[in-house]
Amino acid sequence: MSISVVVLGRDEHLVRQIEGYRGELIVVRVCDDAAEAIAACAASGVDVLLVSERALMPPMEQIDQLAGQRTIVALLDAKPERVSIVPGLVEIIDTVGMVELESLISQTLARLAHDETQMNAGSVAAQGTGVEPAGRIVCFWGAPGSPGRSTVALNYAVESAVSGDSVVVLDADTYAASMAIQLGLMDESASIAQMCRVVDSGSRDPARLRAACLAVEVADATLMVATGIPRASRWPEVRAAALRRAALTLRAHHDLVVLDVAAFIELDEQLSFDTQAPQRNAVTVEMLQCSDEVFMVVAADSVGIPRALRAIDELDEKVPGIELQIIFNKVSSSNSGHSPKRRVLEAWERFGPTHRVVGFLPNDNTVCHAAILAGSPFAEIAPKSSLRSEIRSLTGKKSSNSQAKGTTRRLSKNV
Repeated sequence: MSISVVVLGRDEHLVRQIEGYRGELIVVRVCDDAAEAIAACAASGVDVLLVSERALMPPMEQIDQLAGQRTIVALLDAKPERVSIVPGLVEIIDTVGMVELESLISQTLARLAHDETQMNAGSVAAQGTGVEPAGRIVCFWGAPGSPGRSTVALNYAVESAVSGDSVVVLDADTYAASMAIQLGLMDESASIAQMCRVVDSGSRDPARLRAACLAVEVADATLMVATGIPRASRWPEVRAAALRRAALTLRAHHDLVVLDVAAFIELDEQLSFDTQAPQRNAVTVEMLQCSDEVFMVVAADSVGIPRALRAIDELDEKVPGIELQIIFNKVSSSNSGHSPKRRVLEAWERFGPTHRVVGFLPNDNTVCHAAILAGSPFAEIAPKSSLRSEIRSLTGKKSSNSQAKGTTRRLSKNV
């Protein structure tokens, strides 16, 4: 089986070597610049973009796009990196023989095809990190509106951290980031965008990713927080593929990575002729696909439940294979009548899908408002509240109502 190759760079010696070898590699085009080479690969369904020198390397975003169409990038360099976190990228020493070059390219093509089958499982090894996952990625999603997914996500992370887990929170909501606000942080550094830049630079060092986060002390525990973008207009800075690799790398070195994402999953290419344009909602889709567990937060009222049902239908259609765990939030007799849990569950079983219901969170506006005003999680502001107890039960940890020593926010850059 032949392997089509586009060569980036006018290296006549390299082209003559490939053609003289007469193996499976077939040069279909030689290009002078990256834009021409990317276009040639996209138009012809080329297997390999062979870059003759590092100075000609296309940006990571374009390498991701090529990997999406099953085209790998092979870089010839005097000092190649042995391991890459980028799927579809292989670096090869420039003195390699044609037999070994063909073998390495064939192996990378096979690995890229295998990666696609493992994407939904969120396998770190499948993403090229070379390490097995140590922890879990847990994503909190919900229908449009305000079901309370950010509040639940933050307090779930805090309860896990208080129990002794090493926890990182990623605020990946590209519409309305709120983790910094809920923790009372005067921070506009957009840690999530910094992480994407670190990954796009080709780094797989977890220390550099942690350095972009804030170390926040909450309820006698330390929580690593990657704050979101402070303005919605900055959403192009958060690249889906880069953030996925950052999350998977962090999972390999922490017990828990908690993701807070936006509600929308509609992909922009359905509305545009430019399929190479940035995808705002692709961040949510990528985070859902790479997570080990996905909790859907549903507002337990006559508006929230129908919205959730429609959102699940859309998710099943556009991002199939996501196994949701349902959390009903804001459960109260004023919303659902007498015996609210039973009534909500009956309505869900009558009209809803078969996804497992794992929690009912009471509607405690007093505690929620006090937490926002104080910039503190429930473990600090209301350690004995039933809302905190229910969220803690979602983590599988034993209940603890111990009073926090203080509620003053203390943070430092984790450098």
